[in-house]
Amino acid sequence: MSLHDADIADLAREAVDQKDPTVDIRIDPLGQTDPYRLGAEAWTVSAGGRTSYVRSSMTRAEALERLVADLVR
Repeated sequence: MSLHDADIADLAREAVDQKDPTVDIRIDPLGQTDPYRLGAEAWTVSAGGRTSYVRSSMTRAEALERLVADLVR
């Protein structure tokens, strides 16, 4: 099962809330060069001056672990 935009938004919020629930999150999809593709394969997630890179091939647990490591710790 691959991750989608909504999954990334939920996981990013879950990760950032561990540090500060008031921090804004920005999610930018990568690889949008093909107009016929239905979704992004990767995202750059930014929050509180920090950035993380998440791929759709990651499991939810892997993505959350990456987001926490990059955005919270």
